[in-house]
Amino acid sequence: MIALERVMERVSHVLLWIAGVAITLMMLHVAADIIGKTIFNRPVTATLEIVAWYYMVATVFLPVAYIQVRKNHLMVELFTQRMSPRALAKLEGLISILGAIYVGILFWLTLEQAITSTIDGELQDVTYFDLPVWPSRWCLPLAVGAMTTVMILQAVRDLTFGFTGRGAPTKATTDGMMVEEA
Repeated sequence: MIALERVMERVSHVLLWIAGVAITLMMLHVAADIIGKTIFNRPVTATLEIVAWYYMVATVFLPVAYIQVRKNHLMVELFTQRMSPRALAKLEGLISILGAIYVGILFWLTLEQAITSTIDGELQDVTYFDLPVWPSRWCLPLAVGAMTTVMILQAVRDLTFGFTGRGAPTKATTDGMMVEEA
């Protein structure tokens, strides 16, 4: 179990780095387009489409598994701050199961779309050429599939601690570690 958690932590880091590269490339691409427009009166072709279909999708969706590993999604602790650690772990485990079901459905739907787009060779018409957009369709199932896996692992860890007292629950962290060794 711990080995699988560590693998998913590494996967989430890789996805985060890819998103970081995408946002850097987006910045450089848009800057080149602005310089091309203003100085040379020649914008970079298809900047808007590439930003919308590739950079933005990667930047927004690929980091979600990393955020889940660290449990840094928005949380309101008004009603749970006084719960015992085991009761809180049971609640967190239940929430992780419900979240995994929801995100798992999203995974399935986006996977179907990615497969269909790949088979069809989906293209976006831009001024001088057709831009293949089917590769960007794979960002969503990759990201939410990783998030679903992380949520399932967190649910198992939290419910195990909540019902048996063995191990340790997952905790929000700043150091990137999903697990706390028991």
